[in-house]
Amino acid sequence: MSEFHALHWESSPHTHFLPLPKEQLSQKRLDWHQSAHHIVDELHDNALVLLTPQMPVLEAESIFNASEQRYGVVIDEKRQVIGVLMARELHGRHSGVIANLLQLPWHELTVGYLMRPIGQIPVLNSQQIRAAKIGDIAATMQAAGSDFIVITTDSRISGIVVSLKIMAVTGESIRLYPRATTFAEVFNAIKHPDSVEN
Repeated sequence: MSEFHALHWESSPHTHFLPLPKEQLSQKRLDWHQSAHHIVDELHDNALVLLTPQMPVLEAESIFNASEQRYGVVIDEKRQVIGVLMARELHGRHSGVIANLLQLPWHELTVGYLMRPIGQIPVLNSQQIRAAKIGDIAATMQAAGSDFIVITTDSRISGIVVSLKIMAVTGESIRLYPRATTFAEVFNAIKHPDSVEN
């Protein structure tokens, strides 16, 4: 570093900093005691990312990047929800394990190999959500070790709660212990996506 020289700098008074936008100044974080309905993503919301199990991971990554969403709902040909996928899982440890076991390059994987099947996600009904606080949902996620909770209305899936949404609205994250990649999970994941049960 001997050929470089530190430049002279001055301390900047706070008056030189740009003011925050008004919407950021007025935006309030939700308290964990607020109603859980604030954190539910309804399935009819047009902002939700919809993926299919046959979709190549590169296409899914492209959709995530274009939408700026951090998770997607996986649907089958009947538009039934069969799983969910965090964008970060595309390049996570699980995707590397699956690619190695299948002896495939990463870009040849499909969403069906990486998604979290709907049967592995805790389910709450809409009545429970109406009575629950955000903190109750966070505690449920932590107890289940799941980033997702499925919401049902009249036994049909009507919404999803994702841990990222809780962090976005409260400013606090949920401590989830990393889930182990068991042989059974890997075996289920490497089944052809078309064979995923609804």
